[in-house]
Amino acid sequence: MSIPSFFTPPVSDGGDRPLLAGGVSNPQDGGVLLACTIRDIARAAGVSVTTVSLVLRGKECRISEETRAKVQQTAREMHYVPNQVAVSLVTKKTNTIGLVYSDMLNPFYAEMAAGLERSAHLHDYGLLICNCDEQVERCIDNISLLESRCIDGFVLQPPETINASPSRLHALQEKLKACTTPYVILDRAIHDVYHDYVAADHQLGGRLAAEHLVRLGHTRIGCITGSLSDYGSKRRLAGYREVLEAHGIPYDPSLVYEGLYQIESGYRGTCELLKKDITAIFAFSDLIAVGVQRAATEFGISIPHDLSLVGYDDSSIAPLCSVPLTTIRQPIELLGRQACEILLARIQNPAKEHVDYFYPPALIQRSSCSLPRANPAPLL
Repeated sequence: MSIPSFFTPPVSDGGDRPLLAGGVSNPQDGGVLLACTIRDIARAAGVSVTTVSLVLRGKECRISEETRAKVQQTAREMHYVPNQVAVSLVTKKTNTIGLVYSDMLNPFYAEMAAGLERSAHLHDYGLLICNCDEQVERCIDNISLLESRCIDGFVLQPPETINASPSRLHALQEKLKACTTPYVILDRAIHDVYHDYVAADHQLGGRLAAEHLVRLGHTRIGCITGSLSDYGSKRRLAGYREVLEAHGIPYDPSLVYEGLYQIESGYRGTCELLKKDITAIFAFSDLIAVGVQRAATEFGISIPHDLSLVGYDDSSIAPLCSVPLTTIRQPIELLGRQACEILLARIQNPAKEHVDYFYPPALIQRSSCSLPRANPAPLL
């Protein structure tokens, strides 16, 4: 049951103590407003409790528009808020969904969560957000926490290294297989679990990045990846390799630095790759690209004149980099919104067929790429 639109939030009386959600004054408690009930509204409006209940629940019944408006106005003035716990006992629903995601400090995930929340809000659902800080154990604990709150469903964006540890992967698989709460997996696939799934087409994204650099004339392209146990990183690398093969460029595994989707990995990877004769770097996330730019600045290397750079995500930081970043755009907010829509459909129909949604990324050109430098010797 959603809160009708005519309700307004409780207000303060100007004192130090917060007011509760009702509008019934208790003089013996210093004038603090106490939570009002439908009986209080009925008394104030001069109607029956049944009439108030029918109006506030939006039931179609033989109640005059005048009486209906009076009840709604009285509820507003008394700052009535329905007791969601009591409603949930009757409806067996909480109108709340959860989100378990891997890194709340990463702007990519923050933007994705924003899209999910906006979609939930449009459907009168609340959202509980849990951060697992890239830890599988915390991910499992957060799922248990959401289940204990009797949420209607949740969206899970698993940790980056979930597939790197067989024992931890198995623990999460078993948790999800035993889970009776509807859920959707976002961005990172989990093998051997039957679920709805939403992600970008990362292999296409890898092809777009590599094709852009190759068309500029680059043939020695370094890659700084996330964990290669991660589905997205593997697919981006596969797309990169497809382009090299299509253009007859040999694949050199020494030009691939495996890290994490973090600034530090971008910095460390750049320090290693600059010892080789690369002319460009494909960073597998915008955060990694920030680390690349930091290292380039430290070593006096000009982007794009000495080194071209392509990122991935087109998060909010991409146009704000010291050199505005050419990057692969994922439809970040759309991914969050679509995950929410699929979850709500799953809640309404738990038996429906599971779906996979893959969204095409796009190349966004800014200022971080140019033709290869004339002397391709190592920069360090």
